[in-house]
Amino acid sequence: MVNILPFKKTARLVSEIDEFIDKVSEAQMVLERSLYHYFEHGPDEELDQKVEQIMGIETRADELRRSVTTIMYTEMLMPDTRGDVLSLLGEVDTTLDECVHLLISLSMERPGVTGEYVDGFRTIICDAGKAVQAMLQGVRAYFKEPHTVRDHVHKISFHDQEATLVALRTGRAIFDSDMPLVDKRESRDWLVGIRNLASHASDVGDQLAIFAVKRSI
Repeated sequence: MVNILPFKKTARLVSEIDEFIDKVSEAQMVLERSLYHYFEHGPDEELDQKVEQIMGIETRADELRRSVTTIMYTEMLMPDTRGDVLSLLGEVDTTLDECVHLLISLSMERPGVTGEYVDGFRTIICDAGKAVQAMLQGVRAYFKEPHTVRDHVHKISFHDQEATLVALRTGRAIFDSDMPLVDKRESRDWLVGIRNLASHASDVGDQLAIFAVKRSI
């Protein structure tokens, strides 16, 4: 991210934005691993440990975001694009919040996903994760090489569409089954919740594309 600004005094800002993105990436990976583990082993001590881990990640990410905001205003950095940058970081932070919410909900609700539908859940978890990671790569590119943002946005869109298709296919299969209605609705809510990670990443991608064009003008 060395090209974010040409001033030496921005070194701390660059470092903290980079670490902030790292933390969101880490949170997504913790969530993904936790979901895979849950569908294989059910609720156990490891799930509780993952909740503690992701909450620690969230705490550090919040500290970094507040610090970045303070630095940008007190040092009067990036006055022309400050609003775009802070908006972008806010949307990335929302992704982190969604990851934390899903993992805590998993620990509390302990949804019962039957074996024949686990593969669908695994696939949508994978696609949603790829969408989020592509979004984070796009955010990094915005600061370093804005002309490459479009490539990342294309990948985000692809994985978002894949996640949506899997959610529809799996959801229809569940509602066509003999599963009790309350369980069908619970499974649907989890499908939608995981899929929404990809949907939000796609929304951020749309913003990225616009912000990158503005930087290039």
